[in-house]
Amino acid sequence: MIRRPIPIEVFTTLHRISGKLQANAPGIFSFLNLPTESGVDIDDALLAPLLQPWEQAEKVGSIWLVKSEIAVVVVGSRGDVGPTGTTRGGYTKPFPHRVRILLAGYELRGLIESAGKLDFGGLVFDTDSPFIAMYDVQLRAVLFPRVTLESPAVLINRKLVTAITLQHRKETQPLGTPPESDRHGE
Repeated sequence: MIRRPIPIEVFTTLHRISGKLQANAPGIFSFLNLPTESGVDIDDALLAPLLQPWEQAEKVGSIWLVKSEIAVVVVGSRGDVGPTGTTRGGYTKPFPHRVRILLAGYELRGLIESAGKLDFGGLVFDTDSPFIAMYDVQLRAVLFPRVTLESPAVLINRKLVTAITLQHRKETQPLGTPPESDRHGE
């Protein structure tokens, strides 16, 4: 099997890890969703607790992570994700839904692609694949406001999802700021 190094950032509930993942040729979506593997190896890794500034990250070389404890995997492009297989019979193209997802201490805003209407149960519970793709993402750690980033593509651990809301328009205010109609006393 041909493997290629893909630069990634991984967020667990308490740590941020940066490095290179040796994924198979199609991309990290199929690699992270392999049912026969429970962990991942990250090379050239930097490790930092979320409460510590990223500039003070420790170089650890290689690190082995348990997949079920990974909340978010950030990649540099949609191509690094690879094919996700989100379409079903009768649909030729996935439909993007602008959503807000809460999971494991993070709030993410971006696009989820599905075949037709967004089905929360189908998205979160009705599959064996632990990770789902999300695009054009803004990420914020709820308890650590300095931890924010934007990415063209991420993979999220569906078992750590707490809630999903549909966003009816592209949010222009920063994460954590309520929309104009939700502000009181102004």
